[in-house]
Amino acid sequence: MTGGRGNGDHAREGRISGYALKIIRESAGLTQERFAERMAVDITTIQGWESGRRPLMAISTGAYLSLRHALLRLGAQFRLLMQLDMALEADRFVGYVLSAKADNPSAVDHPLASWVITRPFTDLVAWPFTATVPSGLAGATRMTGRRGPVATAPSLLPDERAHFFTHLRAATENADADRVDGMLLRRQAHYVAGFDDGDDTPDWLATMQRAEERRTRRADQWTPSWAVLRSGAHSLARFGDREALQHFIRTRLAEEVCEIANLNYWAYWLGEVSEPQSADTFMVELDPHAWRGTELLRHLVGKLYSTNPYVDVVAHTLWALVMLRPSTLDPHTADDLRQAATRTLEEDTVSVQSQRELEAIIYALRMIHRG
Repeated sequence: MTGGRGNGDHAREGRISGYALKIIRESAGLTQERFAERMAVDITTIQGWESGRRPLMAISTGAYLSLRHALLRLGAQFRLLMQLDMALEADRFVGYVLSAKADNPSAVDHPLASWVITRPFTDLVAWPFTATVPSGLAGATRMTGRRGPVATAPSLLPDERAHFFTHLRAATENADADRVDGMLLRRQAHYVAGFDDGDDTPDWLATMQRAEERRTRRADQWTPSWAVLRSGAHSLARFGDREALQHFIRTRLAEEVCEIANLNYWAYWLGEVSEPQSADTFMVELDPHAWRGTELLRHLVGKLYSTNPYVDVVAHTLWALVMLRPSTLDPHTADDLRQAATRTLEEDTVSVQSQRELEAIIYALRMIHRG
């Protein structure tokens, strides 16, 4: 597949939502046979949905709602059904990319130029490439008498993978840097392209990061390019280049406007900001007191460990959050944070700046406890 399927075929994609459906069915303790019986359909229909051969996106809205209601009655958790809805969105995106031209993508109706994607969506899109179960589905699977070898994640064929990442690289490189939606496409295509495990991916990411550094000359301002640099630094850290992320923290998070942008983005990424955003400008337009911060704090505390490739930005964001919103600290979370910060300092693997920030956190916790 070198030219895509042809535009208009998005509804033919169903691998991600199909695999999500399989996990949700298994979480309710249902075999395919039992589920087919309760749905009053042939077992081949269930198999077709779960394999993606009969995409859920292609069934009617009424049929899909009946499927969701049946799963809820049969014991599926509502939070998992929300993941199924998002999996359909992920399939629509994958279908769009596979249907589009690989090396000359149009930005006019590109999904990555229309909304700021979230962690649940990104986890689902990355699933076929990383084989990592999305956070919203992790821990939900229960074995139900499987026979023979079973796939552990949805997958794309080699030519589909090549087309997918070629398209995203072209979208990154050709996005209109003079438009807000063009820069949103540039940032998000850049980030998703970072899930390619090809040998040349780290070099491509580094080249794009250097180009964005040249575009963003002033470190004391927030611009859409700042957001691209932030995502690029995270992608490079995933490949083991922690210096890129440390450099971003040192040079691009020194001013209050950028600090607030980082916090607002984290809150949106993790769902504390529930309203969908259409442009990265929300990072500087949103009042940071519009979200609580408790979920963000708990997430960051859970990610504060030395082997996390993003540990430096986790430490810095924790420091900024505690300084800005100490009210988010309940006694239990404060104790967990103190232990995680102390352990990370003892392991002596983070940057000098992260060490100072973790020490400041421990000191602040001590003062709060005394008060």
